[in-house]
Amino acid sequence: MPVLFLLFGTTFIWAMLLVCNRIALTSFDIDPYAMTCWQLVFGGIALVLLAPGRSIPWRQFTLPINWAYGFLRVMTGVTWTASLLYISAPESGILSQTGMPLAALAATFVLGRAPGRYEWFGHATLICGALWLAWHLPGGFGNPAVLLMLASEVTAISSSVLAELHPDNQIKDTWAHLRFTGVLLLITASIFLIVPPLIALISPVPIPYISTSGLFGTETLIAGLLIGILFRGPAMVLSLRSIKTAGIEKYILSTSVLPFVLLGLEMVAAQFGLTPMPTHDSVFWISSLLVMIGIIQITVSKHRHAAKRKARDRIAAAAATPENAG
Repeated sequence: MPVLFLLFGTTFIWAMLLVCNRIALTSFDIDPYAMTCWQLVFGGIALVLLAPGRSIPWRQFTLPINWAYGFLRVMTGVTWTASLLYISAPESGILSQTGMPLAALAATFVLGRAPGRYEWFGHATLICGALWLAWHLPGGFGNPAVLLMLASEVTAISSSVLAELHPDNQIKDTWAHLRFTGVLLLITASIFLIVPPLIALISPVPIPYISTSGLFGTETLIAGLLIGILFRGPAMVLSLRSIKTAGIEKYILSTSVLPFVLLGLEMVAAQFGLTPMPTHDSVFWISSLLVMIGIIQITVSKHRHAAKRKARDRIAAAAATPENAG
């Protein structure tokens, strides 16, 4: 049960982060690129300073794996935030469902954890939901949000694999883990500042706002400070802990309810005039239904697969006992 609370708490915090980003983008004079950078800076500093009296883990700033992780997180954040210029947060959540089959492929071919046979039917249903929505967006599959969200999911899954394999993500000391997470956020922020031209070069579509020119705007700084400390830092801590505890497959499965959480939060924000009121048509609801069916299929398949594996393990253990061996 605690693992379930951890997974769904992580999803809720990410949903809050995305909705707050959308509020900042649509209601205030915010520079999206600079705001994301400041979120990482303030969130990272807050985590590093959470354990007074402990030395700053400078060694972690020199590890190539941390910089690789930071670069992947930059691409994930930039592309997802950019997609919110073209689609609503709930729609981005639907398109993010492509991450589930990507996570299953990564678990199979990188981590050596093949899912159950019937789980692939659930992944196929999720993909159908995402494709149905993408097809009906303005411009169809050529809508910039489609490529941006695909790029976001590819880099997100890649960073999640690194996180699961990262030796410093296995530490049990809570304070040390918080500071490790803070270092990752600060490294990611450094990459934001250093390589805007590279991000623009490898982005699947032009992203017009990638620039540090708006770095010191007052509203941008305030938004970065508040969202970074309240949501970005905690979201990263919970994500790394979820990946370590449950593995990337269950972590990504738990985030599959993101579109529905986002929908509820956006409706609340709209009631206060912070975002436009969501006006989703039948296309969105059909996509949502397909996503929900896919989630149920995958969840049931995982439960059955785990039950069969436990049964096989019990039989093998019983067969190996001295009484049975004799």
